[in-house]
Amino acid sequence: MLPDDFAKTLCSAFCGAIDVRAVPSGYAVSSAFEDSSGDRITFYLSETEDGYRIEDDGDYLAHLVARDIPINEGTRGQLLDAILDQGRAFWDRETLEIKSNVFPASELPKRTIDFLSSLIRVRDLELVTREVVKSTFREDVISALVRRFGDGIVINEHGVVANDFAEFPADIVVSPGAGAVNARPGAIYLVNSNDKLNEALLAYQDAQMQERQDFSILAIIEEPDMKVISRKRFQRAQNRALPMPIFRGDEEAAMTRIARELRLPLRAAH
Repeated sequence: MLPDDFAKTLCSAFCGAIDVRAVPSGYAVSSAFEDSSGDRITFYLSETEDGYRIEDDGDYLAHLVARDIPINEGTRGQLLDAILDQGRAFWDRETLEIKSNVFPASELPKRTIDFLSSLIRVRDLELVTREVVKSTFREDVISALVRRFGDGIVINEHGVVANDFAEFPADIVVSPGAGAVNARPGAIYLVNSNDKLNEALLAYQDAQMQERQDFSILAIIEEPDMKVISRKRFQRAQNRALPMPIFRGDEEAAMTRIARELRLPLRAAH
């Protein structure tokens, strides 16, 4: 098959699978692509006094919210915003619709393709596994530690805070570095599940029973709304005085809490 023939075949396949019908607001466009339920991905084109606007019906983001998948914060929120930004689109926080800004008729073909690409890519938010989210959380915390404390600390992932505390491996072990006089090591547990919170609390209670003063135990909570953490378990840990700074949305204050727990200099971020 010659390139021109192949191009014509592809154009025929794509164009033949697109359905456009008139609706009160303008046009409903059903694409050749399907979502996980088998429904064709559809969007709407409307004309305004200043140009054209494209939007979906809001069902997909509402579906994510109904499944308790956070879309306005954390890793998925960042991915959603980044995907839509590349497609020159945004999502309405009230209606949960994905929309474009108004654009001129001359941009209609390119903007339509970009918008459809965004609708396809945002479907991958459901495929972002807990391990990926956990990995990003770890990377973000480590980056914040390095920015704040620099060579004042030494970071060891998956380590133990003391040789006789090997049964309680932490996600991150922070040790004093250059110039950190009187500072002490800290075992940091990255909490985005009930199991991880229980792990941190168990380590903390054991350290308390042994009256250990040579290191600290901290649990960094990822999200302030704690949708994946039981309020009862959080209350239990809080009442037992487990240090639990909350990271997302207040990273610098979380770093300050760590500094105080580990007796590190309260160095300003740079």
